[in-house]
Amino acid sequence: METLQIGAITRQVPATWNELTRKQLLRVLAELYAAPRPGRQLRLLHLLTGFPLPLLATQPVVVLAQLLPLTHWLNSEAHLLTEQLLPSLVIPGRRLSEPATTWHGPRGYLQNLLFGEFMFADTFFVLYCLHGTQDLLDQFLTVLYRPARRGASPEDDDWNGDVRLAFNEHQLETRTPRAFRIDALQKLAVVTWYRGCRALLAQEFPDVFVAADEDDKTRAKQAPDWSRVLRQFAGGAFGPVENTARQPLRLVLADMQDAAAEVNRLKNKK
Repeated sequence: METLQIGAITRQVPATWNELTRKQLLRVLAELYAAPRPGRQLRLLHLLTGFPLPLLATQPVVVLAQLLPLTHWLNSEAHLLTEQLLPSLVIPGRRLSEPATTWHGPRGYLQNLLFGEFMFADTFFVLYCLHGTQDLLDQFLTVLYRPARRGASPEDDDWNGDVRLAFNEHQLETRTPRAFRIDALQKLAVVTWYRGCRALLAQEFPDVFVAADEDDKTRAKQAPDWSRVLRQFAGGAFGPVENTARQPLRLVLADMQDAAAEVNRLKNKK
């Protein structure tokens, strides 16, 4: 956070995506993805600082020259959104008589994601980035966000830190149409968050993601084949593929990274 004072008013200003509030995130994304119009930087400064737009607009040019750089990190790839600012999404009912439902997402940094749901989510995410269709976006959201388990509580003996129903790929077809009613701006926020988490994973496990992308380079406009990478590097460390799918994502990726690094070492040794 940066400390900013104008007159007698002092505000804490976010300096990274992870320091935004949910409200700020949605408003900033709405501005960034809206049709370009004059004054965008000033409006972004208003959203980040909370200072009234008229107050900012009347600041001397020399002062604005010092303030506007506070928004530059929004366009920097060095800053990633990995904190979970949308832990739940409310889905309106199809009719006035139908109550809204709440779906819950993974924790920040994808901490409680299992490898199986990652394979599905990442496939739909990459395909959505390539093709941009609404159905792919909704399938991506349906993998990550799910209703809560009935009676789930941290005080339960079998509490695993995840309130969501267990992932079941066979339910995607029936649940995906409900995701259509999720607010478009919230969908964009989830995509932004997942993109940041995925970039962080690629930094942590570079050899795995390079291997996952290799097949995609030879087959245009297809997502990485994670099942192929799993067969190539996991080596049955977690048993059959079905068992591996139920393992924590980072545990599997770490094992695959070690295996991939060893394969690359042997290649370079030849």
